[in-house]
Amino acid sequence: MLFSLEVLEAKYGDCLLLHFGDPNDPKSILIDGGPPGVYSKTLKPRLMAIKAKLAGDEPLPLAMVMISHADEDHIQGIIDLTDSMTDKLSEKEQQDFIIDNFWFNSFDDIIGNQQIPIIKDLKTSAHAADISSLQIPQFDNAPEHIVAVIASTGQGRHIRDNVAKLNLSVNAPFQNLKPGNTKLVRGDIKTKNLHIGDLEIIVVHPTAQRLQELQTQWDKDLKKAAKAKSKEESKKIIVSSLINNDKSPFNLSSIVCLVKFGDKKMLLTGDGRSDDIYAGLKLKGLLDKDGKIHVDILKMPHHGSKADMTPEFLMHVTADHYVVSASGKFNNPDQETLDMMDQAVKKGTLHLTNHDGELGLKKKMDDFIEKLSSNGNALQVAFRNDADLSFIINLEDKVNF
Repeated sequence: MLFSLEVLEAKYGDCLLLHFGDPNDPKSILIDGGPPGVYSKTLKPRLMAIKAKLAGDEPLPLAMVMISHADEDHIQGIIDLTDSMTDKLSEKEQQDFIIDNFWFNSFDDIIGNQQIPIIKDLKTSAHAADISSLQIPQFDNAPEHIVAVIASTGQGRHIRDNVAKLNLSVNAPFQNLKPGNTKLVRGDIKTKNLHIGDLEIIVVHPTAQRLQELQTQWDKDLKKAAKAKSKEESKKIIVSSLINNDKSPFNLSSIVCLVKFGDKKMLLTGDGRSDDIYAGLKLKGLLDKDGKIHVDILKMPHHGSKADMTPEFLMHVTADHYVVSASGKFNNPDQETLDMMDQAVKKGTLHLTNHDGELGLKKKMDDFIEKLSSNGNALQVAFRNDADLSFIINLEDKVNF
């Protein structure tokens, strides 16, 4: 049987393929599509190679496509994929791919389909730098990852439009959080886990409780803004709500999943915060009596960013394989995260999509490897071969396509 995680070279973003099931009839799930350029250079060639091997002239089935959250470095490749599918639809050409289910919690859906005047006019191709064009000084102090997702709200609407044109099943089997709202992928206890054959997907985050708290707070802020004495005061209230570290829709939006196949497990974290991930694992009853869980693969949150990691998380959530998709941009993986791993992780393998990269990535990683050796730490470090589009971690049979 197959249960493998394929990590594609996605520059500073994420792009994953999960392969599972009977080797004679394998299934695949696509999780995130990376930033601009990844679809044409990496994702499409890989999908077409799989199609040639498994489907021939017929469309390649994808059991699911999931966008962990609306950030350009996760969503753009999926926009490019669905754009190509809508183009084929309009030209009445045969599709290259068939998507059985599509998971995505867009910003507009999370907050109840409210269009925010200060950001609704952002073009669908907006980048984080485009936020400055809004001339809202309060955004200058917003956390970088929140600004990046704000810039991607137009891209989220683009995805929703494409999905509607393609008539795809969206966020099944989840139900509406409250009447009139769009279905959201969430991880509360009442939600049934998704089964695809022998594969089980347990959504750890976001929870219905957190989403409901977010909706309630957002409604309060909108009412407060509506009663403001001036447009500037109203704008300030809305921006403060958007960039609030504890209540921001962007901090609470990443879909985090524990994926199980037999006795093997992967924890796929998107850009989730370690405290939210751990709280979700606890809520779902996935921790042992000591408050710990061991998985075969842990996709490190937020490309190894120090902002989303603590030593305590690494001591309580352990793995045989740790995965970081990063190119050195934004200093990812952060030196502080590597230091935490040296402190908290004593065995296993850390896999990275890139050895050489921006901001001295190669030296940082070489120094880290030397530090592990000098400290007697048995943690190993492995990198994607530069000539390959991806690397694959096989937990059962080896992927041969």
